[in-house]
Amino acid sequence: MTRITTGAMSRTTLLSIIIGFTKLESALGQCFQDPDTNAEWAQIINNDTTSTEFSIEGSCCQETVCGLGCAEETPPPAKGFGIAVMVAIAFFVVVGFASVFVIKGKSENFFVAGRSLPLWVITATLASQSIDSNALLGCSTLSYKYHFWDGACLPVGLGCSLILNSIFLARHINRDGALTLPDVFAKRYGKLVEVMVSICTITSFLCLLAGNLVGMGAILSYLLSISPEGAIWMSAALVFAYTVAGGLYSVAYTDVLQAAVGWLGCMTLAFYSIANEENKAPPPSIGFPSYMYPDDATCEMYDGVPCENDATACCYNTEKWCPSDDNCVVDNGAYPFGDQRIFHDQMTNAHSLTPFPNAVVFNWATIFVLAFGN
Repeated sequence: MTRITTGAMSRTTLLSIIIGFTKLESALGQCFQDPDTNAEWAQIINNDTTSTEFSIEGSCCQETVCGLGCAEETPPPAKGFGIAVMVAIAFFVVVGFASVFVIKGKSENFFVAGRSLPLWVITATLASQSIDSNALLGCSTLSYKYHFWDGACLPVGLGCSLILNSIFLARHINRDGALTLPDVFAKRYGKLVEVMVSICTITSFLCLLAGNLVGMGAILSYLLSISPEGAIWMSAALVFAYTVAGGLYSVAYTDVLQAAVGWLGCMTLAFYSIANEENKAPPPSIGFPSYMYPDDATCEMYDGVPCENDATACCYNTEKWCPSDDNCVVDNGAYPFGDQRIFHDQMTNAHSLTPFPNAVVFNWATIFVLAFGN
């Protein structure tokens, strides 16, 4: 097989080489958001210059494009697990409804719990926000799929907002006797600003609530084998019912219970997973002719040889692993040219994720927006 100098390859040539060493099976459809890129891949995979979609059944996009196995189907929940969760939800709802007896018809009790919540309740209420369905499922998924900071930027931003609020705003809100944040602006800037702040607050929290309801719906849908839409409506009805019944009292005291259960469950699951989960990470890529190894350890593992275009670098050993076209041990490598370690300085290195703008920009933007706008 002829050696190929990677530096001189066009994008199409590189795609052809990588795809040639990948198991190519894909369901009909698109794997790339950009139609031109999707068509380019489809033409290579289908060996048809007129193709615009993938047409080989029996696989998935990540296997077609990256050579990674398709995700396994989620197993059904253990017998009785859904019932246990529903019993817990019913208990939380009862606690929320019980809070109606401490409101006594006073708006201050409903909106700010009479300004009498003890520190430990407030602490547990704020802590429970970090284990809601939006943060717990969403942030952990982002960190797992992409990078630690992609999931961590949300709790970091929220934490900064709490610190800034406690330092600069809390005493003024208590001194004014305000029930809601728009009340603070109304007393200083008038009715128009109050309405504008109200619209902004409602809009932003609708987005937050939507994320939480989707997360709750995903859990209930899985446990009860119902449609995601039905599970979301069920979640919305439950939360609405006990919040309306008990106001901040119901939110605070149900948060205390949910925080206790949630943190205990998170810690137990984390320690159990660490202790019992096997390392399923694949070995470093062996590559293909002219593939450049990223480090000395991988080079030694596969008996690499000096590269033709750079004798100081280590490349795939064609004589050992691919002596002929019908006798090759290859894989599609790691895109673009090696198993690059994750940038430890992702949040400070503008070149860690290219092209620009990239996740670094959006992560910092998320932290800034949450810290100063939440």
